[in-house]
Amino acid sequence: MWVLSVVVLAISLIFGTHQTLPPAVGDFLQWLAPHDGAPSAFLVALGFGIGVVVEALPTKLLFRYFSTAVHELGHAFMAGALFARPKTILIQPSSSGLATFELAPNWGRFRSFLVSAAGYPAPSIAAVAAIQAVQRGHSQAWAVFSIAVLSIAIILLIRNFWGFFWTSGVVIASYFGLKLVSAQWVGVGVAGIAGFLAMNGIEFAQIQVKLVRQSPGSGVDAEAISQVTRIPAGLVASGHLLVCMGISGAAGYFAIQPYWSEIQKWTTGLI
Repeated sequence: MWVLSVVVLAISLIFGTHQTLPPAVGDFLQWLAPHDGAPSAFLVALGFGIGVVVEALPTKLLFRYFSTAVHELGHAFMAGALFARPKTILIQPSSSGLATFELAPNWGRFRSFLVSAAGYPAPSIAAVAAIQAVQRGHSQAWAVFSIAVLSIAIILLIRNFWGFFWTSGVVIASYFGLKLVSAQWVGVGVAGIAGFLAMNGIEFAQIQVKLVRQSPGSGVDAEAISQVTRIPAGLVASGHLLVCMGISGAAGYFAIQPYWSEIQKWTTGLI
């Protein structure tokens, strides 16, 4: 599980930080998706914007489990990368989730902090990585990577009916979508999911802030971090929110970057 966790995190960070892909990785992606490509800048921005709008509407109830799954996988893979053994992920119909893992020997406060801190920023980080992957012409490759991660989660980690049902449905639908849709429209779909994750990640962090203030002892990540760092849970939750806002803002900026100067001129004209 350690190797798998490191590979998943490394791929996400390589795309998320816009690093140059090693030649062997580039060759593998070419083999994996020989007809891959990127949508136009307009379609990437449009897809991201649609995802943001969907998150603001009641329809978000159909898609919020994306954020839950990514959140819990963030915990699980961070734990695996730090030599713990991820055991289970539960995804509930309420969109709450829980990741459990078996501690490694000599497990200390720093590793506990990293695992607890990894969940809330995960959807925002995934949004940045997805946008960067699409803009670099790896729309299908990123979609295959995402489907593979969810498939691995089904086999190794997800252990409740709703989590299994929802995740399996996404994997099956995505598999047939990849076979039927061109790389351009796959990229639009990935950008749309990125927009949703970016906004929903912020909303989940806002909910944590409210829970810490209104329902102490609810067991949210901020309280777990507070126990090992002695930092007040409210301050930790606010830090989570600021981090998510910053990373999600970066995802939005990358998505609309080709039109940034026009947007600045438009907003200046309004002022």
